[in-house]
Amino acid sequence: MDQRKIKFFFSVIEHGNLSSAAQALRVSQPTLSRQIQAIEEEFQTPLFVRGSRGMLLTEAGKQLQEGLQSIERQLRLLKGDVAAVTLEPAGEVAFGIPPSPRGLIAIPLIKKFNAAYPRIVVRIVEETSGQLRDLVANGLLDVAITNSSEPTHGIGAQQLGRERMMLIGPASEKLSIRKATPLKALAGLPLILTMRPNSLRLTIENGMGLHGLQPNIRFEANTLPLMTDLVIGGLGYTVLPMCGVRSLLKQGLVSASPIADLSITWLVARPKARTLGVAAERFHEMLCEFGRKLVRDGVWQDTAP
Repeated sequence: MDQRKIKFFFSVIEHGNLSSAAQALRVSQPTLSRQIQAIEEEFQTPLFVRGSRGMLLTEAGKQLQEGLQSIERQLRLLKGDVAAVTLEPAGEVAFGIPPSPRGLIAIPLIKKFNAAYPRIVVRIVEETSGQLRDLVANGLLDVAITNSSEPTHGIGAQQLGRERMMLIGPASEKLSIRKATPLKALAGLPLILTMRPNSLRLTIENGMGLHGLQPNIRFEANTLPLMTDLVIGGLGYTVLPMCGVRSLLKQGLVSASPIADLSITWLVARPKARTLGVAAERFHEMLCEFGRKLVRDGVWQDTAP
């Protein structure tokens, strides 16, 4: 495989047929067909299914696509690292963040990083902690925020800080930030939670399980805004980290109470199998310092015993 073949392979995937791909590449269709055939011979397996709907990837083709995406990205990162030896750091960093800490971290962190390194492009992905962990392990993200409830295989993880989990209810319930809610009290409330195996859901279930209790789940939702909208609509309560509802509390749209003996520890994840490029290393350093500042400011708690 060389870069020319990789380009041809991805063009056929994008266009779904040889004629359109050949036109976009400015080569003849027979030339492109021979190149695709050569790739299939090299891997000794069909990579495409030819049919009336065009050319679709086989399972082997999908596996090759995933691997080449990672390789192609590493080549771009290497180019930026080589240039950074003598020039101001450039290139790109792929950063993943879950929905809950996005409002607290994303904008101030990206603003600070952009001011310090204006030639570095930051690609931001918002997904659940589990999905972000997998993307880091597979080499598609450089740095991501996850939490200690997620397995750490395939990644290196450093603790950022810990915060209390909050019972979130409608504003009319007048829950108090100054008064903790016993974990056992959750069993008697109609709850709106994320779907399994989301780590926030498992944190709640595991915490209640220690008391022999199960959550009374009335609604399941797969996004944080949908969960909080249901709460605002008076359909029940949810449980989220404080960072996920700070803006809603300021607006008076919800009320919240810390849950006794239930917290979440945020981590910063990086790949275990490869070193970070210059751009990603600088971003990792700034993110870790941002976490330490949140601890110093009392927003998060220190994770040290």
